[in-house]
Amino acid sequence: MTVDNPLRLIASEQVLPLIQHILPQDNTTEDFDKSPSDSYHYLQWKQTGQRHYPSYYHNLKESTACACFGGAVTSNHFTGEPIVEWWDSWRFWESLAAGCVTFHVDFDKYGVQLPVMPENWRHYIGIDLDNMQDTVDRIADDPGILEKISGEGRQWAIENYAPLPTALRFLEMLGCYTPQMEKCQEKEGESEALSLSIKLREINLIVFPDWLHSEESLCLELERVMRALTTHPCKVNITLLVHYSNVSDEDANFALYSVAMNLLMEEDLDVSDGPEISLVGQLSEIQWQALMSRLQGRIMLDYEDTEAIASLEVGNLSSYTIDNLRSIKY
Repeated sequence: MTVDNPLRLIASEQVLPLIQHILPQDNTTEDFDKSPSDSYHYLQWKQTGQRHYPSYYHNLKESTACACFGGAVTSNHFTGEPIVEWWDSWRFWESLAAGCVTFHVDFDKYGVQLPVMPENWRHYIGIDLDNMQDTVDRIADDPGILEKISGEGRQWAIENYAPLPTALRFLEMLGCYTPQMEKCQEKEGESEALSLSIKLREINLIVFPDWLHSEESLCLELERVMRALTTHPCKVNITLLVHYSNVSDEDANFALYSVAMNLLMEEDLDVSDGPEISLVGQLSEIQWQALMSRLQGRIMLDYEDTEAIASLEVGNLSSYTIDNLRSIKY
């Protein structure tokens, strides 16, 4: 299709030359006919009509910003005001998802409409084609604004245009869904979903280790807890939830694995038939409410994450020391 005033041409001739003085540009392109060697990426490449490029996605994640101009500049038939047609592109959404700053025209000025609109200079950078130098000057005066826009733009895209919010918005248009329905369904379903994801049992106990304390002290405390529960007469009915924060998933998993292996190798304790042990990280407020309704108590430790205990308001839970865990009955 041939159009008058293609936006990408306007941008390459007028906008990008101004910006290149403050943001170095990479104009490399992918080979349309070159298929990826990896089987997964090859499948995606075939299913998207040869539009899946792993190296391109990698470059996006490593880039500060991306020029996502597309469509053509034309005039509103009624007002004569300039508008942009066919503005949308995969690159616009890909750059937002990758967390690099998305450059396009000012949506409000050029008549671009979305169900949930992004805010210029907060979620993306929208250029006024009548005053392009203003964009360059603003970035030059405040280089830190790019990092802020990249984070907020990515969050906006995920919150409003990921598959779930998009599907819910479509169902709401059809009258099959309201936010009030979702809240009711969340409250009813969170407890069941948590039971499946972290394998809750009849007796569910939680500990809040201080992951910033020394690794040796941390592992010794967890080992004492697990030893007491592994020898508990009701161990097949117990789930131990280990809360973690300020530590990566890998480090938390490795610590639990090390403790379990130590009990198995040095003390010959059988941990295969109980208790169930699950890590619990960041949950939504509704998920915590659902989880709290299923907890029977908290096991107190010498070194605890007091900040997490206070913020999650677990003070109403029954408290047990490691020495009196056998008082728990099923």
